[in-house]
Amino acid sequence: MIVLFEEPETWSLMMLVSSVAIDNANLSEEGKEAIRKWRNARREASPEIEKLTGDMNKALNAYLDEKFMRRVKSRGWYETVRK
Repeated sequence: MIVLFEEPETWSLMMLVSSVAIDNANLSEEGKEAIRKWRNARREASPEIEKLTGDMNKALNAYLDEKFMRRVKSRGWYETVRK
């Protein structure tokens, strides 16, 4: 299985996670302001979101490869491997 986020999806996920952290986590005002500042520096379609998208895709797919079994065809027969 391969999962690929696109930049608008990454931006939406980042906005959701940061909003939940600001609203529901027991953070100081300085902590909340640091999250807001970090979020404001990463606008939609920015180079930072492009890099974050690539990093998220690599991390998520590495996790999936580690946790799930795959059926691969090799020399005419199938085997189940962990990749």
